[in-house]
Amino acid sequence: MEKRLATWMSPESNRWSFTHVREVIPTARIARGETTTELGEAAHTLDPSAALPDLGVPLDRYLAETHTDSIVVLADGRVSFEWYADGKSGDDLHINFSVSKSLTGLVAWALASEGAFSFADRVTDYVPEVTGSAYDVTIQSLFDMAVPLDFSEDYAMGDPRMLDYRRSTGWIPGESEGLHAFLPTLQRRADEGAEFHYASPTTDMAGWLLERVSGRRLAELYSTYVWQPIGAASDADITVDPFGAGRAAGGISCTTRDLARVGHHLVDGGGVFGEDFLRDLHSGDAARWQAYANIADFPRGSYRNFWYVPDTDAAVLYGVGIHGQGLYVDVERRIVIAKHSSWPVPITDALHTAQYSGMRDLAALVAA
Repeated sequence: MEKRLATWMSPESNRWSFTHVREVIPTARIARGETTTELGEAAHTLDPSAALPDLGVPLDRYLAETHTDSIVVLADGRVSFEWYADGKSGDDLHINFSVSKSLTGLVAWALASEGAFSFADRVTDYVPEVTGSAYDVTIQSLFDMAVPLDFSEDYAMGDPRMLDYRRSTGWIPGESEGLHAFLPTLQRRADEGAEFHYASPTTDMAGWLLERVSGRRLAELYSTYVWQPIGAASDADITVDPFGAGRAAGGISCTTRDLARVGHHLVDGGGVFGEDFLRDLHSGDAARWQAYANIADFPRGSYRNFWYVPDTDAAVLYGVGIHGQGLYVDVERRIVIAKHSSWPVPITDALHTAQYSGMRDLAALVAA
């Protein structure tokens, strides 16, 4: 088992392990509700040989070159295209990696709307254990990745702090006192709000905060505020550390259809989150993002509550995860693309550009 844990994200193993996470890492169940949102079939569906205009390649070649495991494309809640690689099926729970962050942003908005907390509150009002640490900041700074950490999100594991972090989540072998012991050890290298700094521990801090303000575990929160409202057809999973702390930054696994249901819920007037939620996502600090952006494909973008806004003039939202996970939500045209993949490396500019360009092309084809 330890050998499997040590290699589960490697290119030799990840095609299997990304749909068998519960066999590698302990998980908690995110329960679906009693009602399922049915996804009908669109009147016109895409052919795998359809040409993607910007990429200049057929759809099936795009799927192969971006190491796709599964993809579901919705137009107004109806399936325009659905595809699974050999050995994969619609019943598979696939890890979302950092698309989990965007789902965490949905939970936060729902709780704040109920009055459980204000984004203007300080983290330490609810989690005093992080007083004096990097996370002695406002809650909004967490959700906008505006906490410049003395920490590098180095997927090659060249930063020893990244190794400590991964051990604390239970994602790699090694002794650790757990995620909630690790987070208070982090410090800032710049003032709060001075820079955009993408760092997964920041979302895990947000997950800890949400548990404190609600008195409920993360699995229950995702169930109550996301999985039940969207009418998910299947339960989902979230990885937990040896002490039961959930991985809000990247630990959620679900079916590709249910990930698409999340997007469909958002295009439907913001769903239970409402139009105020959608408007707020376009209120992020675009100048801060554009000065320190970690994704070059969004030069006119912004970042808010763990969602990317690729272009501040367009009603498109994007959730991104390493190894090729993506949730593309075109709110205005009511088109949703959910994609799960097994890239051999966590991320490269070329792979991300190809994936995102293909999603834009797909949305254009469906809207035509």
